[in-house]
Amino acid sequence: MANGGDGFGLEQGRHLALARNGVGNGLTPFQKDALHKRSKEIRNEVLQMANHLVGNPKHFHLSNVIEIDVEVTKSDLKTIVSKNSENELFNVFKNTLAKDIEGALRSSNYEGWRYVKEGKHPEAAYFVYYGKENEVKAYICLRKMKYNGKFKPYAIVDERTFVNELGQMIKGMPPE
Repeated sequence: MANGGDGFGLEQGRHLALARNGVGNGLTPFQKDALHKRSKEIRNEVLQMANHLVGNPKHFHLSNVIEIDVEVTKSDLKTIVSKNSENELFNVFKNTLAKDIEGALRSSNYEGWRYVKEGKHPEAAYFVYYGKENEVKAYICLRKMKYNGKFKPYAIVDERTFVNELGQMIKGMPPE
């Protein structure tokens, strides 16, 4: 990428690392504002791309520890980029991952899986998680759909949210 390959579109990468463990700790108001604006720009790019998926979802096979068939729809991408955290650096990273969800999954590390919480997501058999790190950590969550067996992106969550799910996380292979 023209900006040094980080995908963030900002030249202040050394300052961005300061936000890793908090909600923008160590960033100036200008830097926070720049991250917020960049996050919105990438979000808009993802939403434009997502419009092309209406009636024509993206399908790909992923072989990254487990073998899965993935389907990505406009609704999936819209949901992901519409959920933001207070950490603008994370939001930029999340939206960048959503922009190339296939590439993000191919270069991520499989973290494990968990059952669906009782009373929630009756359409899903279980969830799997893939971790990715740049200046912050993000976890791509996919749900296995009961009706067709395909995996659909559900969310990209920050480290704090992921840690809250660890008690339910199972390392290793999910059920067939």
